[in-house]
This record gives sequence, C-alpha cells and structure tokens, in this order.
Amino acid sequence: METLQNIEEKVVLFRTSYDVVQARGSLKEATCKWWKVSENRVLASDYVFSIIDDIVRDVYIAEDSYKESDDGNAYPHFEGVRAVFIFKDAPENIKQKYVGKTLPVEYQKWGQNPIRYTF
Repeated sequence: METLQNIEEKVVLFRTSYDVVQARGSLKEATCKWWKVSENRVLASDYVFSIIDDIVRDVYIAEDSYKESDDGNAYPHFEGVRAVFIFKDAPENIKQKYVGKTLPVEYQKWGQNPIRYTF
C-alpha cells in the first residue's frame, strides 16, 4: 500500500474503527458524529479524512456543524453534548489523491486522541 509523502492541504484526521462504522451504519456517519472538538477548527479545514488503521478510507468537506446529545448512541459511556458535522464528499481528484493510502509516519502516533490536525 502506498504511503503518503505529505499532506499539503489543511486536514483534520478523524480516526474511527470498523466496529463504529457497523454500529452507525456507514463510514460517513462514523466520521461525522459525536466529537469533542473545536467546531471552528474543523470547519476551517480544507478536508476531513476518515481514518481506519492509519489508512485514509474517505475524504469529506465539513460544511456545517451542530450540537447533539449522544445519549442514544451505541457507546453509552460517551456522555453529554458533542459536535456533529455535516459533510459533503470531496471532489473526485482529491479522493484519488488520498483514499486508500497510508498516512505519513508523523501522523500515525495517535495516543488517546482520535483527532489530529495537519495545520
């Protein structure tokens, strides 16, 4: 699998998992919902990457956000009000540039936070 050499655009990386995708019904739903994150920073990005196992699975553009109580989600240990984003698909040329490729090494160290910024 090809490794990205760099990410030129302002990108927010959201790490998710196959379990969350299955619970929420789609990769987009797993990526857009219930984050404790700066909404302004996400909305200021050029793109949002959905990451599973350090591989870019899809690319979106964050158009808007709102707050939602996540009490009814599949992970009840998440409590309170969190950000939900409205995404549209990135242009096809951007998807071709990034989807299916492994993140550069400097973005593979996640620690406890499932969100990374390239800017």
